[in-house]
Parts: sequence; structure tokens; C-alpha cells
Amino acid sequence: MYAQHHAGSLELLVERTKRRNMAAAGALLVLIVAAGILLIAASRRAQRLADQQMSFVAGVSHELRTPLSVIRTAAYNLRGKISKQPESVERYGRLIQDESEKLGAMVEQILRFASSEAGRVIREPSPTHAETIVDAALASMRDEIERRGAEVERRISPAIPPILADADALQRAIRNLIENALKYGGGWIGVSVAAAGACVEIRVADRGSGIPADELSRIFEPFFRGRAPLAEQIHGTGLGLSLVKKIVEAHGGSVAVDSDPSRGTEFIVRIPAASAESKHEFAHSAG
Repeated sequence: MYAQHHAGSLELLVERTKRRNMAAAGALLVLIVAAGILLIAASRRAQRLADQQMSFVAGVSHELRTPLSVIRTAAYNLRGKISKQPESVERYGRLIQDESEKLGAMVEQILRFASSEAGRVIREPSPTHAETIVDAALASMRDEIERRGAEVERRISPAIPPILADADALQRAIRNLIENALKYGGGWIGVSVAAAGACVEIRVADRGSGIPADELSRIFEPFFRGRAPLAEQIHGTGLGLSLVKKIVEAHGGSVAVDSDPSRGTEFIVRIPAASAESKHEFAHSAG
């Protein structure tokens, strides 16, 4: 009697099984290595986030302590003989107001970040004009711009289509970019609005020292602050640009940055133009 396996000889069957087992073992090994690499990367990201959060807590503690100390000192001085000196009362009153506004802005930024993390970035958008939002952001910064003696160059192109936006949220984003330009911009701020294809483009530029190339990819990360602001002890929480990105992307847009030490930094915000139906609705409500 002669018997033969349908796959061929026994040696061939063993060889095929061996190759199949080796292939399965190799694939399993690749999966294990890939899982290990992903685990290491996740651990490093988690450690970096934890370090940033600790830096954020330390930075916010310092940011809160400074204005509170100033307010406490000013209030104490106002209780003494200075209360009978109108000029000193006005000066200390202005100091208390300025520091209170810093505290309010800081608390507002932290609350906005918490809301964005919970998925509440913007409210229901409605048709509006980008130049109106830009003008409102500039108006809200007028006192600070004048105090710093900065020059503002505003350029609005003609025939700009309306956009669908949460005007308050987008105004906060543009205001944050203007604030950054004031802090790091060397005394000049350029703000422009123009149509760009199917989008409306808002640009905020400065003529400061620029952002180091190795930091450009991280500036929109929450809690991240560059070396220069830390070294120069410039106030900030590291949340502003992260909120800008979240707000712009919630509108279906994008934000990019172009920076060079020889000419400064420019942020480019692109928001999709409103659809034809939205434009008609906007014209009807405005008319």
C-alpha cells in the first residue's frame, strides 16, 4: 500500500509549516516592537505634558502672585496719607485697575482653555465680516497700544466676503495675536484682511526677533513657552496660541506662522467664506 499527502511529500509539508510559523512569529515580533515604540513615545509625550503642566502651574502661581502683591501694596498705601493726595490716588487707582485687568484676562484665558478641552470652543456661528472682528480686537487693545507707543498698520482689501463665525471667540483669537505682537514685535504691528480663494485671510505681523526654528513646531502646544519669554520674564501662561488654534479650527479654518529673525513673525489665519445661502441671509438681515 502506498499513501501520499495531498500537499506533497512529508518534507515539503514540514517545510511549508515551518515557513508559515516563522512568518507568523516575525509578524508577531514586529507587532511587539511597534507596540513598544508606541508605548515609549506615549510615555515621553505624557512626561513632556506633565513637565509642561508643572511649569504652567509654577508660572501661573507667579503670574497671580505679582499682581496680587501690587494690588495689596497699592491698597495699603491708599489707606494712609496718600489718600489726601489726588495725583497719588489717581496713580494708584490706575495701577490697581491695570493689575486687576491682568488677573481677569488670565482667569478668562484659563477658563476658556478648560471649556475648549471640554469641547465647548465656540458658540453657534453667524454671518459676519472679518474686518469688523479685526477692528473690534484693535479697539479693545487701543489703551495698551498707546501705552506702549506701538505703530499699527491696518490694511483692509476691498470686496471681502462675509464669514460664518462666533464673533466673540474669533475676536479673542485675533486679540491674542495682537497682544503677542505687542509683547515681542519691536513696536510695529501689521494687521491685514483680504480674500484668499474660498477663504478670508487675516494676517497679524510684527518686526521682532522672530521665533527660533526649533520652537516653531511647538508654539501651538498648550503650556508651551519659548526660551526667550522665559529668559526675559515676559508674562504669559502658554495657553494663548493653543486657544487661537482651537478657535480657528473650530471655524473650519487654519492658522500658520511664518517667522524669520531678519523680518519678524507673521501669523496667517484663514477662515472659510460664508456660503451663498449664508450671504443671502446676512444681506437680508443687514438690509
